[in-house]
Amino acid sequence: MAQRQFSIGVLLMAFGGPTSAEEVEPFLQKVLGRGVPAQRLHEIKRRYQLIGGRSPLLEITLQQARGIENSLNAHDTRFKVYVGMRHWHPFIGESLEEILKDGIHRVVALSFAPYQSTMSTEPYVQALRRAMAVSKGKIEVSVVKGWHTHPLFLQALAEKLREGFIQFPVAVRHRVHVIFSAHSLPKRAIAGDPYVEQIETAIRGVIGITGPLPWRLAFQSGGGNRGDWLGPEVSTVLRELMIGGHREVLIAPVGFMTDNVETLYDIDILYKQQAESMGMSFRRSPCLNDSDTFIEALSSIVHEHLANGAWSAHNEMEVMS
Repeated sequence: MAQRQFSIGVLLMAFGGPTSAEEVEPFLQKVLGRGVPAQRLHEIKRRYQLIGGRSPLLEITLQQARGIENSLNAHDTRFKVYVGMRHWHPFIGESLEEILKDGIHRVVALSFAPYQSTMSTEPYVQALRRAMAVSKGKIEVSVVKGWHTHPLFLQALAEKLREGFIQFPVAVRHRVHVIFSAHSLPKRAIAGDPYVEQIETAIRGVIGITGPLPWRLAFQSGGGNRGDWLGPEVSTVLRELMIGGHREVLIAPVGFMTDNVETLYDIDILYKQQAESMGMSFRRSPCLNDSDTFIEALSSIVHEHLANGAWSAHNEMEVMS
């Protein structure tokens, strides 16, 4: 049987995560660019132990890649989908070399960071540039940007929001207050970036599908001097809702496309314990992961990017070669 010939590669880019307890320390060193203090390392290892000893991010991203490849090739068998990580194996550079070995020289790159900023989307572009600079072959990459308002993406988020609501008894659903959570970033580093505005735009798009509901946007997983990071924090909003008499709360991780330690520990353990200690009924909407609508959204985004002239000179998306 002749080997299938692929003409277009699709590179899904994600943050990365340790796939075993032994990988936690080197992963953190890669993220931070330095050694990890013993106390901090112990705490992070404890968090991973509580969620099964590893991050499921790579496994889920590979599932997403298979789903997108199947969707793209339903009527056109020229696509092969790859996974590349910023901070752990398979690194973006490793994936580019695999693409070249497969004889593919044109790639559509899409990061699982739909909201743009110099600290969310831009690092993926920088990682691509570094990888291409040392690449052993000629490769042309077109980067997808600005997909936070895609109708199918919003539909996928709305479906997960509804899944969160049905975890509450019917009699109390009208009282549920939603906290949309996203990753906090340093304010100074993203000054002038559309990150928060794009998150809020996506939330309004979701509510346009589900119908009006009480909600707040909050941030999590920040670091450093808390006052210099985007807020309010999820923990702060939980306390404010409790003081305001709200007892039913649903967290919708609108900023996280795939389950990882920030959803499985920060939300499912830390914030849940806080809410329940205050007498609140706490639930979380599932992440998009490899849901059918999300896979359909991503494959549609790739098709539309190609239809708009992914490698043409007039295309406003970034092209690198």
